[in-house]
Amino acid sequence: MSRKIPWGKILEVAGAGKDAREGGSQTVRLWVRISSDAPRGLVLAVKEALVAREASGIVDVRPVDAPASDDVAPDAVIVVCGGQVAAEAALARDAARRGVPVALVAESAVEVPDVELPEEASPYLEVLACADALALVPRLGTWLVGATDKGLALAANFPFCRPAEVDALVIRCAMENAAVGAVTLIPGSDMAVMTANQAKLALDIAVAYGRGLDPSRALELAGVVGAGFGYRALARAVSRLVPGLGWAFKGVMGYAGTVATARALQVRFDFEDVSLRPHGEEISRQAPARHLELPKKAGESKKPHAGPARSPRATAPAYVVLCPDGSVGRGE
Repeated sequence: MSRKIPWGKILEVAGAGKDAREGGSQTVRLWVRISSDAPRGLVLAVKEALVAREASGIVDVRPVDAPASDDVAPDAVIVVCGGQVAAEAALARDAARRGVPVALVAESAVEVPDVELPEEASPYLEVLACADALALVPRLGTWLVGATDKGLALAANFPFCRPAEVDALVIRCAMENAAVGAVTLIPGSDMAVMTANQAKLALDIAVAYGRGLDPSRALELAGVVGAGFGYRALARAVSRLVPGLGWAFKGVMGYAGTVATARALQVRFDFEDVSLRPHGEEISRQAPARHLELPKKAGESKKPHAGPARSPRATAPAYVVLCPDGSVGRGE
């Protein structure tokens, strides 16, 4: 008996592709407000990471006490804290009360101003205390994706947001497929549902990596369908060997198969992009990095004082490595 073609699921995947494209092209507005004495390493890390890849990414960088640029509310506010405590607290308080997520960035928690907020506004305020610019960037990406509802647009514009957004997409789809595999009311129906979920996930990941929904996506979807048949065949074979526990193994395979398929797509996009390693560590193989020396602090002389001759000592200035893809490194 021929199996009926699941046209409903096919149309559902097509609609999901349209939704993914629209989600990735949403306008995302970020405000970056910098205090006068903010640590230069953190300032450079934030500014270089927030270089939008698309015109839909709008980043407004101003001093912390600058007036608002327009009447359009941002999707998130990032405040790099320094010496202007009152201005930092006022800006964070105003944003949180309006329901706009705001992150206070500093080298340590003691350098963050106290912000008194009503209970309903407290969830909109986050403190990102990190002395290392390399560690700050992925934490900032995780916060942006979790604090806003524009994860796909953030990932498409800012590569450092991709690991957090893709991880969220994969876990959500894997949990759903695990439930579908474990609880199947109609024999054979799990295959169509899980394959459709994995196909939608593949489209979301493509958009998160800034890929268009062109004909090349058809090859990826064909691979997803083929992998789905393989996982289901394995699950059915094992369920016959372990009577009574087949439902559990189908659930495990639904979860593991979804994760494996998604990670394979990530590896492919990472290889094509050559600006991200599979686990989200940002590097650039396209061009040499630029080394920018950090500005000297007030009171420091630019030339060494004259004095008795000493044995030469190899010292290198602190610098931040700015890569063409927006990634950040540091060295001594």
